[in-house]
Amino acid sequence: MDRLEFEEELRREGYSVVNSSLKPNMVAENHCHDFDAKLMVLGGEITITRDNKPETFRAGQCCTVPAGRMHAEYVGPEGVAFLSGRRRNGGPLTREAFESDLRREGFEVVHGGQQAGHVGEPHAHDFDVRIMVLGGEITLTRDGKSETYRAGDHCEVPTGCVHSEKVGPEGVAYIAGKVYRRAVTS
Repeated sequence: MDRLEFEEELRREGYSVVNSSLKPNMVAENHCHDFDAKLMVLGGEITITRDNKPETFRAGQCCTVPAGRMHAEYVGPEGVAFLSGRRRNGGPLTREAFESDLRREGFEVVHGGQQAGHVGEPHAHDFDVRIMVLGGEITLTRDGKSETYRAGDHCEVPTGCVHSEKVGPEGVAYIAGKVYRRAVTS
């Protein structure tokens, strides 16, 4: 299965798609998530230990960790880049869960907003951003496609993604995560 097929499968199965990476040698001791997770490694490696059985995943390999399943994560010396899907069975993603996910994944968390009618010219960042809209609305345009996000909606803008934004008539308030990721090659 290639990356596009994996992403299509995630969407078909009701997962939110997240591009991410983790720093070299990162360790997340035994824990569980409140969401089902599926991931495909794009570069580097990650070892996931479930039921005291470690399994290492490298570029092109996939794995699943159901909600509530205890597991540990160990990132290889080159770090890991991956495409993942998250599916919460307990309803929509809450602000608290979103912020908790950001902090666990090493994001700097900021609360902010923009004034009504703000229009940003096309640009790209040298960091990954994840945003959850708390109030108002914002429209992001990427790859020629526009998508509007309102309270409770969330999205990601990965490093290097050229995008522009337009804020709705009421302005927008959001919580955002920002993280600089080292490029990982396989």
